[in-house]
Amino acid sequence: MGGKDLLRTLAVTGLLLVTACSAADPNPDDRSEGSLRTELTDTERVLLGDAEERLIAECMREAGFEYRLDPVAPREKVPERRFGLDDVDWAREHGYGLADTAGTGDRGGKSAAPKSSQDRYLAGLAPSRLAAYERALNGTKPDAIVVPAPGRGEIFTAADGCRADARRALYGDLRKWTEAKATVVNLAYLTYDDVVAEPRYTKALADWRACMKKRGLDYPDTSRAVGAVAKESDSRTPEQAREREVEVAVADAECNRSAGLARTGTRLQKEHVRDAARRTYARQTRYYTQAVTTALDRARAVTETG
Repeated sequence: MGGKDLLRTLAVTGLLLVTACSAADPNPDDRSEGSLRTELTDTERVLLGDAEERLIAECMREAGFEYRLDPVAPREKVPERRFGLDDVDWAREHGYGLADTAGTGDRGGKSAAPKSSQDRYLAGLAPSRLAAYERALNGTKPDAIVVPAPGRGEIFTAADGCRADARRALYGDLRKWTEAKATVVNLAYLTYDDVVAEPRYTKALADWRACMKKRGLDYPDTSRAVGAVAKESDSRTPEQAREREVEVAVADAECNRSAGLARTGTRLQKEHVRDAARRTYARQTRYYTQAVTTALDRARAVTETG
């Protein structure tokens, strides 16, 4: 099946799925709390990303270009640290991860990643051919669609090109999808200030501060602790800097765990995100939920057909 035929088939299938979802649940206020989606699992994220890349590759081949899918090396998962670090084992091994980020310290400098086969292909294209490749991939007008991203301004995206076509095939109406995604992925950011103002959170933070102070570490929060450690590193040897980073990070993680800071913040944020999804941003979240549900079925069809 060619790329255009596949896109057409997926679009029809998706329309039926979205219509069925809408018909079965016409009243958003009747939804159970767990029916609105605000995030993806790692497995779902990989599946959708793989399907999008395959659709792009097929579309680009039909446009006369190569779009090579180079394997992506697995990356070590870094713990979520929105409300501080509570993974003691990770802190003991990585500290705050400052050396990992900077490419310095006992890991040594990181060498530049080798060029992929796609990079080599693009390097061999003549300028006019490369410009045509970019138009085929990213469209003729990068700001054809403009949607609000609550708390962050606006999002611009193209309405044509293989990337836009692939996303439309997976998620449906591109304008609605772009707005829905820009909103839903921002819900944690939008609700953060309300979360950290909650008495339950401020109590946990006070307990964390008291625990750290008993260890001779007087910081108002984790971000200040990380900043102080990074600044101190400038006047230390790499070995001394690493030892100090691990010392503070481990204490931070142990105090976070004993105070329940990250657990409390995560629990409260789920509550606030859920409320925002069901009330203030219900329209966008409903579309996001429908689009993701449809896209996962479409993505499985794409990956199963190869």
